[in-house]
Amino acid sequence: MPVEHLPAALVMPAGELVDAALAGLDQGELVTLPSLPELADWKAYESARQALFPNLSRSSAAYRHRVAGRFGD
Repeated sequence: MPVEHLPAALVMPAGELVDAALAGLDQGELVTLPSLPELADWKAYESARQALFPNLSRSSAAYRHRVAGRFGD
């Protein structure tokens, strides 16, 4: 979809986006989300992602997803 068809409230001017991203990098942010007002929201997301990480790739299905009798339950 052409950007011209998107609501104006969803489209940041390119220059503002670049300036904001560079400001974030100058502040030490490894990831910049120029439209995200609260850094705490990103930190909460990243903490949740890190908590999930050890359990995202496992050799068997989570117990709640197992079909009774198929996995020796």
